[in-house]
Amino acid sequence: MNREGHSETMKSCLLIIQRRFYSYEKHISEALKAKGYSVEVANDEYPEGIVGKILGKMQIPVIFSITYQTITKRYLNKNKYDLALIFKGRGVSKRLILEMFKSVDRIIGYNWDSFQLNRSPLKWYDAISKYCTFDYRDADRLSLPVIELFSSAVPLLNDKESKYELCCVVRSHSSRIRYIDKIVSILKPERAFISIYEMNFITLVLNFVMNPRLYIKYRKNISFKPLPYSEYSDVMRSSQFTIDYAHYTQTGITMRCFEAITTKTKIITNNLYMSRSHHFDAGDYIVFGENDSPEALVQAYTERQAKPYASRPRTISDFIDDLLAT
Repeated sequence: MNREGHSETMKSCLLIIQRRFYSYEKHISEALKAKGYSVEVANDEYPEGIVGKILGKMQIPVIFSITYQTITKRYLNKNKYDLALIFKGRGVSKRLILEMFKSVDRIIGYNWDSFQLNRSPLKWYDAISKYCTFDYRDADRLSLPVIELFSSAVPLLNDKESKYELCCVVRSHSSRIRYIDKIVSILKPERAFISIYEMNFITLVLNFVMNPRLYIKYRKNISFKPLPYSEYSDVMRSSQFTIDYAHYTQTGITMRCFEAITTKTKIITNNLYMSRSHHFDAGDYIVFGENDSPEALVQAYTERQAKPYASRPRTISDFIDDLLAT
């Protein structure tokens, strides 16, 4: 990774990211390589695995010292980089940032969580070259640039054949199952695909205690195995609408919504910030709050069905361009 071994046009990037978090590492690495970067990948917190995840989630101070020592030893010593990209960065500290600048020309950070869920960057975001977020509320509060997410895989669909009126492929958390049930109960689709992923038995028990009736009702739709991405893509391509539920701590537009554009699938969401994005045409989504009236949903659903699809796709290449822009 030493810069002396690169050609004149080859640039070097240290990508610090949650490894094994869906396929984001792979997609972002490939997008950077397509733009002329050689890429070295580090995890955003050490130790890796369940112990590191617990330490990072709880922000136990030892996570910062272990991450500092690991990244310094494995990646910074004797190496030089034109660029470092930090995604999330739960184990990153200001001390590490200062050390990185000895080996890195430019450091860019990005939060695809809210600061309420990932507070580590609050300690160092103002010490790097550029910091961006997907969350509109955090951006407004801290005067940060918003860079929206992207669709990572499926190409733009031209001819759409709908097998399902409605689909929902989600991980269970907070009030998500209640929101899904309300929409399904109001619209009563004849053909719907629902897949709810539970991370483990502990989360299953906790969520069951919170919503016992719904967990019994949707028991056949709940699984400990996430739906494979290829199947998820097929379901999205075959659905007229998909359900998106934004956690109350976040206002950024989810990856699911951008993937919906590429499959020309319309969206039902509780995210009041959808109108802030110029990528989504108002005819392609419904903002439906948990306390909104059933009549409002039925009316909006009927109106959107009649409108041609008009939203604009956003690719991972667009995303990287926005990140790297001065």
